[in-house]
Amino acid sequence: MIVVDRTLDDATATAIAIAPSAGCPADALDMGVGLLQAAGLTVFVIDDVPGLIVTRTVAMLANLAADAVAGRVASAADIDTAMRLGVNYPEGPLAWAGRWGLQSVLATLDELENWYRDGHYRAAPLLRRAVLTNGALT
Repeated sequence: MIVVDRTLDDATATAIAIAPSAGCPADALDMGVGLLQAAGLTVFVIDDVPGLIVTRTVAMLANLAADAVAGRVASAADIDTAMRLGVNYPEGPLAWAGRWGLQSVLATLDELENWYRDGHYRAAPLLRRAVLTNGALT
């Protein structure tokens, strides 16, 4: 089996990260890479680790941003603007999380927390509350 990491937008992505699961035959990985390359994508083969790269990174950024909103460091809109303009992200972490679905972000963080059990991936209370109430990160 080959696991595919997230992209900002599957329709416009030019690159993608994939990870072969344990026991994935080398020829299956080669075929998967070839198929994605034939579709015009640059393919990065990475280790199969929980959350892969993009999913884990964006989930963490959204979680930290939710914590900042809860601590009144800045508004959600200001955090997204700062990340877009300050570090040239294509989308702010909270907007990105909203597009993926807050429930999906929370599930990713919970799975990472269950895997690592070190508190590093503990979901921000505001994020958990927003999911439970179908609310927003404000």
